[in-house]
Amino acid sequence: MKQAMTRLPGLCIILMTGSILVFQPGGLFRFVWIKLLLVIIAVLAGLLSPLRARIPLAVQAATAACVVWIGVAILLSDTPLASMAGRWPRYEGLLTLGVYVAVFAVGAKVLGGESAVRRRRLLSLSLAAVALILFVIAVLESAGLRPLGGASDVRPGATLGNATDQGLVGFVIAGVLSAGAGSERGWQLWLRRAGLFAAAGVAVLSGSRAALAGLLIAALFGSYMWMRSRSWSRPSIAAGAVLAAAGVVIGVLLVPAARDRLLSAGTVDGRWLLWDRTLGLIGADPVFGVGPSGFVDALPAYLNEEWARSVGDSFPADSPHSWPLQALAAGGVPLLLLVLVLGAVAVLAVARRMKEAPCGTDRRYLAVVVVTVAAYGLALLTHFTSIGTTALVAFLCGGLVGRDGPGFSVFGARAMAGEIPAKLTAMAAGMFRPAASTAAGLVLAAAALAIAVPATLAEWPMGAGAKAAAAGDVALAEQEFQQAHQLRPWDSDTALLAAQAFAGPATAGDQRAARYAVEWGSLARERTPRSQEAGTALAIGYLYSGDLGAAKNLLDGLVREAPYSTGLYVHRGVARFGLGQTAGGIADLEHAAALDPGLDTPWRILANIYVRMGNAEAAQAASQHADTLSGR
Repeated sequence: MKQAMTRLPGLCIILMTGSILVFQPGGLFRFVWIKLLLVIIAVLAGLLSPLRARIPLAVQAATAACVVWIGVAILLSDTPLASMAGRWPRYEGLLTLGVYVAVFAVGAKVLGGESAVRRRRLLSLSLAAVALILFVIAVLESAGLRPLGGASDVRPGATLGNATDQGLVGFVIAGVLSAGAGSERGWQLWLRRAGLFAAAGVAVLSGSRAALAGLLIAALFGSYMWMRSRSWSRPSIAAGAVLAAAGVVIGVLLVPAARDRLLSAGTVDGRWLLWDRTLGLIGADPVFGVGPSGFVDALPAYLNEEWARSVGDSFPADSPHSWPLQALAAGGVPLLLLVLVLGAVAVLAVARRMKEAPCGTDRRYLAVVVVTVAAYGLALLTHFTSIGTTALVAFLCGGLVGRDGPGFSVFGARAMAGEIPAKLTAMAAGMFRPAASTAAGLVLAAAALAIAVPATLAEWPMGAGAKAAAAGDVALAEQEFQQAHQLRPWDSDTALLAAQAFAGPATAGDQRAARYAVEWGSLARERTPRSQEAGTALAIGYLYSGDLGAAKNLLDGLVREAPYSTGLYVHRGVARFGLGQTAGGIADLEHAAALDPGLDTPWRILANIYVRMGNAEAAQAASQHADTLSGR
């Protein structure tokens, strides 16, 4: 039993690094729930381990303040239950956010303290093995293959499901491996070196500008620390830094996709527009924001004509793609300030550990990893958090601040004891004693598993249901979605995704699919009344099941809430024409065409309307214009 307990820290490390690789074949969102499940199991292994390292009290207090404010923002949001559960595809509700905090604490326990050298070596070897596997997959995907499946017209992301996430994981692994892991010999040294170059290759092959910037920072600082540890002269260090930077640049230039994306500004303009609209959303409630996961429903009300013209509404944004804006949207200015305070306190804790580090190798490791984590923070200025990347970084952050013993303060327990009354110190010790915190952690981990296991299983019927609906087998699709709903009844987006899946065949004239779209769409609207996606799917169900009046009334309300959503005008144009409001229907379709001049759908519907009206000349002109836009 004792021997098994001593192996738990190693198991925790292997599971944490292994979560990067796992995915769920056949699931609808293959890269989220299965990773979350494995991370929770890793947390459980870390909690049960006999190690004594802890997060300093000041860092605990700052973390607790962030958690409390997020809880307040959830309760004050328009849809607290949906905000608590999280929204697809990242599901960053109370469960996932709690897992991030738990991983941070477990990282301090497993990777912190003076006895962590051997465990850091295991972390290094595990990350190197992960990097080699990721690199092979990334090379195959860059050659046009899809070894893990997925659409050919979407940028692949290996086992992360997103190209930028792939790049972020790549440069974070490269940074950790460049720090070294103490005394290494033989195959361990060569594995770490191979993993280092493979991780850099993973970042380069992702084509992500944010990841390439992070890789450059990690390469420059990692090489600088390595050369300094070998007492190189300043000119030699400068030359080595230039070579490290040149290596990254050459790698990018050798990969056409990465080179083209680096020199392209295709997504940059969209980011600026998204950030501008997000600031409008935040300005409406700068104190509490819209709550975690409330962004996707709140944003459409703040979009404008430029957004409709340059971005469109085909893929609703569920995040502002910038961590400060994400914090502001989730919990307002107080949450952002609390996160900044947490970061500052954590940096002080790391600085304290570096001063107390017994040898230069430990100081070098801490310095390189903290710079790598900082580079990740810079990269997230243009991206979002996710279980695939944030869990690993939270684990590393915990290892940076973790200290042996109770860890009452950033500045050490002795200093704190001299400043804080003895009773308060004793109270703090009681609140954060290892036995109490471990017991509470185990209860929460068990509750998390009770949610995550069926939620993960639900991904298979969700994927099967979406596939069956696309193939026109609506009976099978309904059966699969019902099963998924039984496994994940708390998830409002199970109903939303089912409604959207049935909306497709409904537009092709399938009456049963239209009825199912109404049933699921109504359920989704009950859970998330402000969801434009749920409202649109429900309106399509009404429209193609013959309830044109209900469709128009619903679309009228949706248009008032999101006046620059092109799709709403298209659907309302069809509804109004069906109700005999021909002029109003044509006006809606023409307005949709004006909002998004590159969209051919309004023109095709207008062509059909003109045919029914007997206006052959207008029908032909509309059809030709649609063909021009679609490239036919």
